Amino acid sequence: MEGITLFEVSYKYAPIYAKNYFARAKDEFVIYCIDNEKNKGVLWLKNNEYKFIPINADDGRGANLLLNTDDGIILITKNKAWKMEADSEVFTTINIEKPCIAENITEISTLGENENYPVICRVSVEAMAANSFTFFKYDKDENTIKFEDILQPIFTTENTMKRFFDSLSEVDGLYYKMNFKYNYPQIGSMMIKDDVIYVFLEADIVNPAGLSTYKYYWYVEITKDGVYKKKIWGAERLDKLQGKRGVRGKFSADKKYLILSPIFKTDEWKGKQKLLRFSDLELLDITLPRGYSKFRVLDIFDENAFISDEVDKIALCKMTEG
Repeated sequence: MEGITLFEVSYKYAPIYAKNYFARAKDEFVIYCIDNEKNKGVLWLKNNEYKFIPINADDGRGANLLLNTDDGIILITKNKAWKMEADSEVFTTINIEKPCIAENITEISTLGENENYPVICRVSVEAMAANSFTFFKYDKDENTIKFEDILQPIFTTENTMKRFFDSLSEVDGLYYKMNFKYNYPQIGSMMIKDDVIYVFLEADIVNPAGLSTYKYYWYVEITKDGVYKKKIWGAERLDKLQGKRGVRGKFSADKKYLILSPIFKTDEWKGKQKLLRFSDLELLDITLPRGYSKFRVLDIFDENAFISDEVDKIALCKMTEG
């Protein structure tokens, strides 16, 4: 794809990078990107054809978040939103009736259902932080979006949550003045599936840009208030093991897999991606087609894998077990 920049920075440097794409259907791929003229827009691929659809989505505040819905896609910032319905190549404006209370939203694509969608935000201005969440409801008939009046970090216990908000209230909501210093877990991905909220936590540090030592990664079920409900899969005490360790994660568009990408090459994965299958929590190795060994899995839909060299090439592969 000439004239298109798929990724500006590798996924390994921060949780927000390389997570703004998804497969809208098994033969269709959508990603928010830029062209050589620095125009922002959406790259739309279907039936081996692609188009760059420019859109003036930069209002100077917040990120450009691309989400999949039951009948199309939504591109949203803090104060503006657009939709592209299924089988359409044209964006139309959506009215944001109630904007997001977060100062910054991230461009990490999330997965919602029944017109309810999670959004990963930042509760502070730490570089590249992805450490809180909120929700919005998209009413197709009214063509409106309403954000909820919440901005939640994730907490290990209800007592931790109470101490956090008590301390925040004492300083009139100014995080940097808080006495209770709580490291918000770094949210790598988030989805709602069958009315249950799941997150993948990539680390326990606010600012992941420095690639310092990570202590854990966890696939977790949480309450709407952001409290751990159940740890499903993961690893901890990574800082006690030999070599640097850390994993980025993204829930696949079909909600069947967690796509895992090691940040370092010093552990037993040797930098190779793996898939965690939700049906049985089996960790699967990935073998890419011949000639595509340096590509990465971006997304999965209906046993079709979208892979890319993260420069200017995307390929669609049928997944098989061997």
